[in-house]
Amino acid sequence: MDKNHSELFGRLSYDESLSYEQLLDTEAGLTTALEELLLRAGAAHLDFTPLGDALLFQCAFEAHKLYVYRKIAQETAKILPQGVTGRLLCLDKSLDALHIYWMQTGQWQEEARPVPENPPQNLQNRRIDCADGTHEED
Repeated sequence: MDKNHSELFGRLSYDESLSYEQLLDTEAGLTTALEELLLRAGAAHLDFTPLGDALLFQCAFEAHKLYVYRKIAQETAKILPQGVTGRLLCLDKSLDALHIYWMQTGQWQEEARPVPENPPQNLQNRRIDCADGTHEED
């Protein structure tokens, strides 16, 4: 049974003003620093994926703890150089809530969003044929 009940997804975006060499140096430094930060915070299953002008990362935590995510956002904002911005999405696997963080050099912001049990009423219904051959008419 999986003991991790929360996931963190991150994206660091590099400004166009960074040269290719600066981007590579920045990415290497940030990867090392983030890996250390996330491991100290109790992260497991770390994955880093460079993607052109961005660095994607993901990890898991045993529990969905706001103080841990806030500390990660705060510490990341401390190490972000000029020309790099970041976002974190922290998702409780129970789908009760998600937390979003925006970071740039020296500052961060947070927003909590509930994940509704039922879809909003204004969404379009999309119907498909079911495996047993039944389907509903619009």
